[in-house]
Amino acid sequence: MRIHLLKIISVIIVALFLASCNSMPKKSLYDDLGQYEGIDNIIRELIFIIAKDERVNPRYKGVNLQHFKKGLSDYICQLSGGPCKYENENMKQVHAGHNYTNTEFNAIVDDLILAMEKRKVPVATQNRLLALLAPAYKDVVYQ
Repeated sequence: MRIHLLKIISVIIVALFLASCNSMPKKSLYDDLGQYEGIDNIIRELIFIIAKDERVNPRYKGVNLQHFKKGLSDYICQLSGGPCKYENENMKQVHAGHNYTNTEFNAIVDDLILAMEKRKVPVATQNRLLALLAPAYKDVVYQ
């Protein structure tokens, strides 16, 4: 009987521990990306990758890369729950008239994934960010 009581107590303790783990606050995507510094490092890496990517690098000739990096870092910071305020034009306005193709959009997504991998961002975190960025597709392609 004593062993049976110890098993019941052990099960209750384990259940309480697991319940407390589930009630712990989860980190925001912003935190998981390394906050602003982590996001900025990802975008810096992305710029280096884009520079070598013949599928899209002609699009960036003459672009102010500091402005691009700051704008995209602020956009992702705000989108991921960070304290930033993205103050540039919305995605539709920024991309209007450029006639970006599906191939170019997909190339940039590939490049972003590669940048996150190089910065050792876990795949689950990558997927959370990509899910937030995906709706922008309609504002970028063929505008």
